[in-house]
Amino acid sequence: MTDQTLIDLPEIRLPRDLAWRVKFIEAVDEHVRYLGVAGRFEPPRFFGYYFAGMHPVVLAGHWKVTLDSSPLLWRLRAILERMTENRFNIAAKSADQVPEFMLVHDRHDGSCWLWGFNQGRRFLEAHEPMDNTAENAEGPTGEENRRMLGP
Repeated sequence: MTDQTLIDLPEIRLPRDLAWRVKFIEAVDEHVRYLGVAGRFEPPRFFGYYFAGMHPVVLAGHWKVTLDSSPLLWRLRAILERMTENRFNIAAKSADQVPEFMLVHDRHDGSCWLWGFNQGRRFLEAHEPMDNTAENAEGPTGEENRRMLGP
């Protein structure tokens, strides 16, 4: 089984509407309109936040939006760095790199945790809950390798 780093952050509770406040939902809706798609973006329960260079990035499902600078997200980054004494980095040095960790936010109750970047991305993109064991780390290779988690 692969080692996964999941760090609970019980000290941090983010507002349910954080994705709206930082204009992620607005950016996705605008792109949906640009594509001419009927309907609206249905926000998921979980959002991922990190920094690529100097830009905050938000992930939700298969949507990834690089945002303009956001004082709220910069404050959040500073709080995380202070809380974790810079041991868990959610910021990549440049826009073409990814950080070691991602902040995952549950908008239902505001809870947050840090998750290894690749595991967090797979979690946010998943349509069904999946076991992340070694044989499934790169994605299922067949129906027999899919292990559904409990109800």
